[in-house]
Amino acid sequence: MPFYVMIRYMDYDLLPPTDDWIFKLLFGNERNKSMLADLLASFIELPQEEYELSFLDTHLKPEAEGDKLGIVDVKVRTKTGRIIAIEIQVHPVKNIGKRMSFYKSMLIVEQMGRGDLYSAIERVICVCITCYELFRKEKEYLNGFRFYNPRNGLCFEEIPEEIVTLELPKVPVEDDGSAGWEWLQFLRSRRREEFEIVAERNVEIRKAVDTLYELSADEKVRSEYEVRQKAWRDRLSQNEGYYMDGLQRGLEETARRALSEGATVEFVQKITGLDLEKIRTLGS
Repeated sequence: MPFYVMIRYMDYDLLPPTDDWIFKLLFGNERNKSMLADLLASFIELPQEEYELSFLDTHLKPEAEGDKLGIVDVKVRTKTGRIIAIEIQVHPVKNIGKRMSFYKSMLIVEQMGRGDLYSAIERVICVCITCYELFRKEKEYLNGFRFYNPRNGLCFEEIPEEIVTLELPKVPVEDDGSAGWEWLQFLRSRRREEFEIVAERNVEIRKAVDTLYELSADEKVRSEYEVRQKAWRDRLSQNEGYYMDGLQRGLEETARRALSEGATVEFVQKITGLDLEKIRTLGS
C-alpha cells in the first residue's frame, strides 16, 4: 500500500469487522469474492473447486404471504449448488438456536418450486459467528452440527442441513495451527498493529485489511455506521425504558396486594423499595 494512502487511513479509527453492516461490506461484495472464499474454506470442508461462489439475495423469502421474513448477512451458492449463509452476532440474543434453525429451514424451502422433486434440494450450511460465548462449558470455538444418532454416532447424511458456529472470545491469542485461526484473528482485531500482524500471513487477509482501511476512511461509510449505532442504542434505551416501566408496575401491584393483606407501609417499603408516600397512595 502506498505510504501516502496509509497516512490518510491513520487519521481514522478503524471500523470493527464484526459489525454486521461492515461485515457485509467486506464479504458481501462481488469484488471481494476471493476473500469470502478463503474465509469459508478455512473452516468449511468442501472440495476447493466448490468455492466458485455466486452471491444471492440475503432476504430469505417467506413461503406464504404474512410469514416471517428472515435476513442473513451474506448468502452464496457454491459451484455445485450448495447454499452457505453467514450470520454474525455481536450481542447475545435469546433463542439463537431456534433462529438458526428457522433460517436453515427457509433456505431449504426457498429452493423448492411448485412441482419440484426433493432431489432439487441442495445442502444448506448456516454459519453463525458470535462475539460472545455460546457454549460456556466447551473449549472448542469451532463446532459443526448435523443430524446424528446420539446412541451410536450414526450421521444421517441425506439430511442436507448443517450449522457451523464460531465463538470469537474462545479463539486463542497464539496460533493454534487451525486453518481458520488467522481469519478469526482478523475478526477479533481492533488496532492497526493487530491487523498488520495477521495480514502478513495471508494474501486474502491482506486484501481484507486494506479494504477495511478504505471503508474506515470513507466519510459516507462512517456516517452510515454512526447512524446505525445510534439506532441500536436508541432501541436498547427504549427496551430498557419498557423494562423499567414494567418493573415499576410490578412493584406497585405487589405493594397493593401486600397492603390489602394487612401488611404495614414500612414492611411494603422494605420488600419493594418504593417511596413511603407512593405506598400510602397505593393503599388509599
